[in-house]
Amino acid sequence: MGKLIVPRHTADLEYIIPAVEVYFEANDWVSTSNYKEHLVTKLIKNKKESERKSDDTHYTKCSEIPRYFGWLERKDKGKVTSDIRITEKGKKFYLAFKEEKYETIHSLIMDSLENVVFGRNNEGCGSDSDYEAPNIVILSALLLDGITNKDAAYILGECVTGKDLANTLLKLKYIREEKRKAQNLTFTSDIKFIPFLKRLNFFSEDNNGLFSINNNVLEKYRERLLKLHVTNSEKSDKAFLPVKKINTNYSDDMNIYIPILTAIQTKPFLLLAGISGTGKSRIVREFAFKSCPEYLQDKDGTTPGNYCMIEVKPNWHDSTELLGYYSRLGSNPGYQFTKFVKFLVKAKMYPDVPFFVCLDEMNLAPVEQYFAEILSILETRKHPKNGETGEVDMNMVKTEPIIDARYFRELSEMSNTKNAQTEEPFSSNLTDRDIYLKLFEINTKEAIEKEQIAEEVGNRYELTTEGLTLPDNVVIIGTVNMDDTTHQFSRKVIDRAMTIEMNGGNLRNMFGGSKNLEYLPDEEQDKWQYAFTRRYVTADEVIDTHSDVAEELVEKLPAQLEEINKALIGTPFEVSYRVLNELTIMVGVMLDEGKELDDAIAQSVNNILLMKILPRIEGDAEMFALSREYKAKVGVTYDNRLEWLKDIAPDLKEPLTDTESDNDDTDEKAEAVKEHQPTAKEKIQEMIDRLNNQEFSRFWP
Repeated sequence: MGKLIVPRHTADLEYIIPAVEVYFEANDWVSTSNYKEHLVTKLIKNKKESERKSDDTHYTKCSEIPRYFGWLERKDKGKVTSDIRITEKGKKFYLAFKEEKYETIHSLIMDSLENVVFGRNNEGCGSDSDYEAPNIVILSALLLDGITNKDAAYILGECVTGKDLANTLLKLKYIREEKRKAQNLTFTSDIKFIPFLKRLNFFSEDNNGLFSINNNVLEKYRERLLKLHVTNSEKSDKAFLPVKKINTNYSDDMNIYIPILTAIQTKPFLLLAGISGTGKSRIVREFAFKSCPEYLQDKDGTTPGNYCMIEVKPNWHDSTELLGYYSRLGSNPGYQFTKFVKFLVKAKMYPDVPFFVCLDEMNLAPVEQYFAEILSILETRKHPKNGETGEVDMNMVKTEPIIDARYFRELSEMSNTKNAQTEEPFSSNLTDRDIYLKLFEINTKEAIEKEQIAEEVGNRYELTTEGLTLPDNVVIIGTVNMDDTTHQFSRKVIDRAMTIEMNGGNLRNMFGGSKNLEYLPDEEQDKWQYAFTRRYVTADEVIDTHSDVAEELVEKLPAQLEEINKALIGTPFEVSYRVLNELTIMVGVMLDEGKELDDAIAQSVNNILLMKILPRIEGDAEMFALSREYKAKVGVTYDNRLEWLKDIAPDLKEPLTDTESDNDDTDEKAEAVKEHQPTAKEKIQEMIDRLNNQEFSRFWP
């Protein structure tokens, strides 16, 4: 259903009206630079500001809400730098406001509520959701005789996590009557269209912060208000359309896994590092159990069908053990498909289900030798173009092939396996489903009927025409122990992975853990399946999606990494485009979860330091030393680079700020995660202590 974004910037009419006035006076397309210059002049003249603010994005935000309601439009829709002009309805709004004709303003608002799509490709913000936030809030205020700002946030948060609107309103009514606090406030409570509508007398507010629809508006538009559509996928008077997939806002039982879930949504290759016995491989199985649908579950409840364990051996020095090889010898000549390759083919059959590969003890062998092809393939991920329309398909990610198509075309010659449904040999023109059935030797009618492969997926010929690419629903997680018996990771490997350290923790948290390795009900499976979905591949996709904060992202994120590079200059640890790309994606993921921009940036920079930058750093005291000349040049007084990095690392709030919980079990789990996941500042201090004690330091203990 996409993600729901609402205006979060100024609702102050003393800023909004001058912004509209700039376009009204121009009565033509206006460039961003010209708009800002004219708006600054007006604000200074109106004594709202004494001088121009250094943050130019402040002025762009002033036009956000008028764009949201369709009173301003872009020349090149979806492009944040495009020229903008006022619409005819925008002109009517401006004149009505100047003349204080609120009835006309209310009529224009009603027109927008009925005709503007707020949740998808809206000009005012980068939402692509099926949900229409203003309509949901207005209907809720009408049906409950008024709601607060936090009520509105709670209602929207419940809707975008798949909850029925009618049930949500009943639940909120019960909470009010019991004078209890609504939990799981997963949506921002700073929803700017609410105070905007208050200032235009569409809403009225009492002394307790309860706002409701103004009596004059209600008297005139009650019937039309009751018919407002709350989704844009179907224009109807239904209160809610049921959905299977949910928004990526995390529920209580997901909160303890936020660092890993965020990393997976950023990139499908993780390294879980730590001492033996901390549950690294176990957590991969746990994710598979939580997201495994019934038709992929095993009878014994030990190995989910969406899970594959690959035990890395010390003698792996090329990719044949992982990817297979071609042989002309033996009783079965041809390409020798491995367990890993077969698992990838299986994952292609079920694209809506996350599949997990656990490379256990990944660094028992040199990773660069046996995993080189996968490392390279990961960097070719992209959203492909639709062959019919030529438009980019944002619901699919493709890579270059891992296994060449010719080996799949030869499969029909490798055996005489028959199709159990027709009793005839498989055709040489094999569908993807045929190949899957052959590789897993599923050749009885009963076994084939158990496979719930969508016809559209199974009847493709991608394997025989394109070869095997890395399916986007596959997550590869390597577990590693960094000790004298294992190989060290090169910067090339760490640069292409998301690294999460799993050391320490409260031993008492082990008890009850076996319950996590059990299959979940369908509703819970759906939630977990969607939690692993990756949306972005490039930073540009984040910028396009979050157009409301695009200028800030383009300005702030490179600046963050440039500060880090200043501390690392002259070492082999400086970061470049790949890290910036993944930092931007991680910020996009957090914005999708409903985080405020500054919080999303701070948390993402912290994560990128821990997952991408610090694991690459190691050296002796000389490596970390700063020359007197360089310190004078950049104006710092740090004793070494690590102290500088520590000062750059963001100060973070306590975990789980997005979800308020009275659940003791959740609090205990959250504390356990905190013990496992130090902040970047804490980790850098650990590295500083190591440097002081040993004259050498690195990320790993």
